[in-house]
Parts: sequence; structure tokens; C-alpha cells
Amino acid sequence: MLNAGKCEALQAVNEAAFVLQELVLYLDTHPTCSSGLARYQQARECYRQAVDAYVLQYGPLQFDQTQPNSCWQWVQTPWPWEMED
Repeated sequence: MLNAGKCEALQAVNEAAFVLQELVLYLDTHPTCSSGLARYQQARECYRQAVDAYVLQYGPLQFDQTQPNSCWQWVQTPWPWEMED
């Protein structure tokens, strides 16, 4: 079961990822749009901050976010089907 803070942090990551992906799709068709590129840079930074905040508080979201000196954390959290909505 996820606590409220963890759910909110994960929601922030998902929202930032959605915005970033939409801007990538937009820039695929408008590669020279300067305002689109500026928004992409802002969204990328927002995503990075959201991921960093989540990882710092709750642990890695991806394999490359693990700390080399820490224990292996993947099995210490609930599996996706064990999480409540």
C-alpha cells in the first residue's frame, strides 16, 4: 500500500513525464519552434526535479538510480500488482 506522500510524489513524476513526452511529440513536427524548445527545457528540468525528489525520498524508479553502496532495494517495495489505487 502506498502512502499519500509517495502517491503524490509519483503523480508529480508521471505528470512531468507526460508534459515532456507531449513536447517531444510537438517538436518532432515543429523542430524549429523556439517557444517549444524553451518549454521543452523547462519541462525537462521539472521532470528531473520530480524524479530526484522521488528517488531521494522513496528510492529508485529505474535501475540506473540505485546507489552502488546501498542494498538492493527492488525487492523491498511492493510489486505493481500489490499496490492499491
